[in-house]
Amino acid sequence: MGSIMVPDLLAVAVRHELFHVVQQTVENDLLLLLVQVVLILGLSRIMGMLFARMRQPQVIGEMIAGIMLGPSLLGRLSHPTFNVLFPDSGIELLNTLSQLGVIFFLFLVGLEFEMELVRNRGRSTIFTALSSIAVPFVLGFGIGLWLVRAGWLPTEKRLPAALFIGASMSITAFPVLARILTERNLQKTKLGTAAIAAAAINDVAAWVILAFVVAVAHTAGSGRALRTVALSAAFAAAMFLLVRPFLRRLQAIYDRQGRLSQNVIAVLFLLILGCSWTTERIGIHAMFGAFLLGVVMPKGTDFVRHVTEKMEDFTVVFLLPIFFATTGLKTQLGLLNEPSLWLYTGLIVAAACVGKFGGAAAVARAFGSSWRESSAIGILMNTRGLVELVILTVGLQFGVITNEVFAMMVIMALITTFMTTPLLHWVYPARFLKAEEAGQPAAAAKPFTILVPVAAPKSAEPLLQIAGMLGGPEKDRRIYTLHLQRPVDRSEFRSGLREAQQAATDEALRTMLGHAKAHQIPVEPIAFVSRDVARDIGRVARGRQADLVLIGFHKPVFGRSILGGTVHRVLATVPTDVAVFVDRGFVGAQRVLVPYLGGRHDRLAMTLAGRFARNAMARVTVLHVTPPSRGQPPLNAKDAVDRVFNDPTQPLPVQMRVMESADPAGTVIDASRDFDLVVIGVAEEWGLASHLFGWRPERIAEGTPTSLLIARQYVHPQAPGGGTLPVDRDIELAAQTAGSD
Repeated sequence: MGSIMVPDLLAVAVRHELFHVVQQTVENDLLLLLVQVVLILGLSRIMGMLFARMRQPQVIGEMIAGIMLGPSLLGRLSHPTFNVLFPDSGIELLNTLSQLGVIFFLFLVGLEFEMELVRNRGRSTIFTALSSIAVPFVLGFGIGLWLVRAGWLPTEKRLPAALFIGASMSITAFPVLARILTERNLQKTKLGTAAIAAAAINDVAAWVILAFVVAVAHTAGSGRALRTVALSAAFAAAMFLLVRPFLRRLQAIYDRQGRLSQNVIAVLFLLILGCSWTTERIGIHAMFGAFLLGVVMPKGTDFVRHVTEKMEDFTVVFLLPIFFATTGLKTQLGLLNEPSLWLYTGLIVAAACVGKFGGAAAVARAFGSSWRESSAIGILMNTRGLVELVILTVGLQFGVITNEVFAMMVIMALITTFMTTPLLHWVYPARFLKAEEAGQPAAAAKPFTILVPVAAPKSAEPLLQIAGMLGGPEKDRRIYTLHLQRPVDRSEFRSGLREAQQAATDEALRTMLGHAKAHQIPVEPIAFVSRDVARDIGRVARGRQADLVLIGFHKPVFGRSILGGTVHRVLATVPTDVAVFVDRGFVGAQRVLVPYLGGRHDRLAMTLAGRFARNAMARVTVLHVTPPSRGQPPLNAKDAVDRVFNDPTQPLPVQMRVMESADPAGTVIDASRDFDLVVIGVAEEWGLASHLFGWRPERIAEGTPTSLLIARQYVHPQAPGGGTLPVDRDIELAAQTAGSD
C-alpha cells in the first residue's frame, strides 16, 4: 500500500510545484517576457533554417513561426497554454519591443537602399515600375471598396481603407527581389538590371503613396491631411538638406578615428529615435522617420558597413522575431470561418498576383523584352516579404483594416513571397543563363581552358602558377579565376548587391590578379555571391567549356578526408576533369612523379604531367607499382607512357620506373621525397577516394612530404562503358543527390 502511495504523492507534489512555478511566471512580468522571448527566438531560428534549406527566404519561416505561436495554431491546439503564455495583459512589453524592431529594421532597409538605382533610367524601366504600382493599386482599391460594401472593412473609414488595400498591394520587397537575383548571379544581366531598377523605383513611389495613405487614415478631414502631407514634405527636405551633411561629418569622424566609436553609435541612435518621434508626431508613423534617415546616410562606405554590422544582429535576430510573434498574435485565421471569406482571400491573392505580374510583364513586353524575360520581371515584382507585414500592422493599428482582412492580407503576403523562387526557376531556368552567367559571353575559340576557383589568399599564387604551367603558351590557353563569396544569412533587408560587388574585390581574388599581373599571365576574373559553391563551380565550368577545374584543398569541417566536404561535391558534380592541389610549400615543378596503376584517373594524371613536361620543362618519372612476383609490367603502362610522351616537341625524356611492392601507397610516399610535385589519380588502391564524410585518413595525402595534384577524369554519362564518375559509390550517390537540387 505504502509503495503505491509514494509515487502518487510525488506526482502530486511535482504537479503542485509546476503549477506554482507557472503561476509565479505569469504574475512576474519579467519572467513571462523571458519565457516568451525564448519560445519566439527558438521557433523562429528553427523555422527560418527549415525554409532556408528549401531555398526559400528565411523570413518566410520566421513569419510562419509567429503565426504558429498565435491563436491560429497554438491557440487551437491548447487554448489554456496559449492564455498562460500570451495573456492579454502580458503582451504589452512584446508590442513595445516589436515597434522598436520595426523602427530599427526600417532604418536598415533605408541603409540598403541606393538612390543611384532610380536615377537616369530608361523609359522601359520607369514605365514597368509605374505599371507594377498602378495596376495592383487600382485592383486593390476596387477590392477595398467591395470589402467595405460587404461589411468587412469599416464604413466610417471607407476611403482610407480602400486606399490602404491598394497601397499594400503595390509594395515590392526590394531586398528579397535583389537577394534572389544575386544568389542566381543575375544582377548584371539584362533581366537583373531591369528588375532591380524597376523594384527600386517601385519602392520610392510605393513609400510615398503609403505615407500619403497613412496621413489620410491618421487624420480627420482633408485640411488636416494636407497639413500632414506638407509637414512630411518639409521633414524630407530637412533630412536631405540638413541631416545628410551632418551624417557626412560623422563619417569623417569615423574615417579619422579608423573605428566606429560608441559616441558615434549613440548619436545615430538618438537620430533614429528623434526622426521616428518626429514622423509619429507629424502623423505618418515612426517607421518613416527611421527609413528616411537610412536613405540619406552616405552609401557604399566602410562607415555604413560597420553601422550595419553593429545593428543588424540585434535587430534581425532579436527584435524582428518578436515583431513576427506579435503579428502572429494578431493573425486569427480562425476568423475566416465562412466560405465567402476564403473567396475574398482567393480574390485578394489573385488580384495581387495579376496586378503585379500583369502590370510589370505587359509593359516590359511592350518595350521589347521577350515573353520569358517579361514573365520573370513580373514574377520578381510580385514578391512582398516582411515589408508587407510591417505595412499591414500599421493598417491594423490605425483601424483601417479589420482582423479578418488582416488575416487575408497576411496569407497573400506569404503566398506571393513563397511562390517567387520556384516560379522564377520554372520560367527562367539555369540553362538560359550559360552565356551571361558571369557577365561575359563564352569563348568562341577552344584553347585549353582552366577554371581556377580560389577561396583563400594563400592558395591563390600556387594555383595560378600551376595553371600557367598546365595551360602552355598564351595563345593556346585560357585561364578563368573564380571567386564565390558566401552570402550573409540575413536576407530580410540586405539585397546582396554590395556583397556581389565586394566579391570582385576580395583579398583572395586581388592576390591572384596581382600575381597574374606580376608574371604576365592573362586571366579573366569571375566573382559573384553563391549559396552552393560546388554547384556554381560546375555551372561556370560548363558555361566556359572548361577542360580542367583546378581547385585548392581546404580541410572539411567534418571528417579527416582531404577529398571530403566541398571538394567531394566538386569531384562528384562538376562535368569536366578536376585536379585538387594540396600545397606542401610548392615553389616549382622541375621534378614530377606520376604513380601509375592503369586506371583512367592515372591516365589523366599522366596527361597533366605531360603538359608540365612540355610547358615547364619538367623531368617526369612514371612510377609503375606492381604486386610482388608479377613479372614484367603490363603493356598498357608502356603504351600509356608512349602515347603521352611520344612528342618530338618535348624537350626532356620521360623516365619509367617499375617497382614490385605489396604496399603501393608506402612506395609512393618513400619515392616522393625526391620530387617537387606528385601528380596522382583518384583510386582506392592509392588510399584516395572521395567521401562526403571520410573519417579514414588518406595515407598518401597525409604522408607525402611534397605537394600533390590529385586528378579525377570525367566520363560523360553516355560514354561507352562509363558511369557518372567511376571513383566510388559515394561519389555516384552524391552526384545523383546534387542533380536533384
